Amino acid sequence: MFMGDFNTCLLKNDYKSVKLNSLITSSNLNILPLSATHCLPNRNPSLLDLIIVSSTDLVEKYGQCNALAFSYHDLIYLSYRLRPPKPKSRILMLRNFDGIDHDRLHEDAVKIDWSVVLTADTIDERVTTFNSLLTNLYNIHAPIRPVRIKHLPAPWLTDDIRAIQHRRNIAKAKYRANPNEKNLEKYKKIRNRCNTICRDKRRHHIHKHVTEEVDPSKVWKFLQTLGVGKAKQNIESNKLDFNQLNQHFLTSDSIDGSIKLNTLSQISATSTPTFPSFTFSQFTVRDVKRNILEISSNSVGADSISRKMIMLIIDVVAPIITSIFNFSIQSCSLPSLWKDAQIIPLPKKLNPSNYSDYRPIAILPFLSKVLERLIYKQMTPFLLQHNLFNPMQSGFRHGHSTTTALVKITDDIRLGMDNQLVTVLILLDFKEQQRRISNWLDDENNDVYGGSNDEDGEGGIYPDKRSKHNTDSEQKCEDESTE
Repeated sequence: MFMGDFNTCLLKNDYKSVKLNSLITSSNLNILPLSATHCLPNRNPSLLDLIIVSSTDLVEKYGQCNALAFSYHDLIYLSYRLRPPKPKSRILMLRNFDGIDHDRLHEDAVKIDWSVVLTADTIDERVTTFNSLLTNLYNIHAPIRPVRIKHLPAPWLTDDIRAIQHRRNIAKAKYRANPNEKNLEKYKKIRNRCNTICRDKRRHHIHKHVTEEVDPSKVWKFLQTLGVGKAKQNIESNKLDFNQLNQHFLTSDSIDGSIKLNTLSQISATSTPTFPSFTFSQFTVRDVKRNILEISSNSVGADSISRKMIMLIIDVVAPIITSIFNFSIQSCSLPSLWKDAQIIPLPKKLNPSNYSDYRPIAILPFLSKVLERLIYKQMTPFLLQHNLFNPMQSGFRHGHSTTTALVKITDDIRLGMDNQLVTVLILLDFKEQQRRISNWLDDENNDVYGGSNDEDGEGGIYPDKRSKHNTDSEQKCEDESTE
């Protein structure tokens, strides 16, 4: 629907009105009939304010009323009947964490012999053993089962409403078992009361979120949870070759050899700043717990270990996870399973026609994100202390963002204008450059700043190992409908 002042009088048969009518008709839209909505003193009235809808069948009422007290325009109003589409049922493979007996779960977790994780020789064996023990534990207390999702979430349902629904279901069962007038009347009375309460609570819930929220983006996100707005696009797996899409995400255009050689020469000729070697310190159980709590994402990576599986027995598994993290930095190696990312291709446009029309979203294992967070918190103070960040870098820095970058550009432009200088802004598209640079720098194995890499792993440049996630790790494209 569209409502407002279109600055074109439809009472006139001129070029602008004909063009507007033609545009609206060609878009399969309809103009609701109104009388003149704009009346100036000593002037002919005009029809400037319009109500345009896609379907007249959904219009319950509309009209106009004068507002001479503050405007020469009439106020126009519309009551439009919007019925969100009924969601299609989906079957998801989920664990029932709400039905877990927490005391029994904790007792069984304590009884597990976690020492087999600590005695494993390699980091891959430790992670595989840990995942196996944790998965077997939850297969007993919360086995994976198919769950059919029929309805959208209903946060307005309170315990009182559920109690009334329970009484309604009992009355319905009694009527079916003994269909007489008394049971029917009792069932109808409880059913109508239940429907009225649910409808009023739902309306209050929607009205509260729409009227009290000041951020329009959050309002639309809330409306999308109700089924209003642009429908979520599902990927038709039978029309998409995931192997070719995966190859498209991993490959990039080749770089000219002379450009590559010249760039590497310039990097090699750059003077190396002098600063002490960086050495990781051991992570503590407290650090690991705190970083696990800071991550709110419940997405499940390729290892099938979720945040909930860790949180329910965090006191038991936190020391084991800490040992795995410390062994990883000591051996300068990242578990192979944590390099494995599940890629969900999201369409960039309504009807994607080629692989470049998809945007890959990588779902990483939960524990790998915890380790990355710990490494980030140790490396960032070192980089800041020795001024290793480019002063113009705004991304991935505390207190910096696209806003600070835009403020810097705006100030530079205004400073140039004040000095009567000509400002030229060059915008570069780095869409493919990150993958290209990652590929050929990795091939050359050329470290710009270098670092110690002792045999025992102390002081090793751990990020060099982790950076191979983009080139060496296996990326899996999955259909979004098979979550």
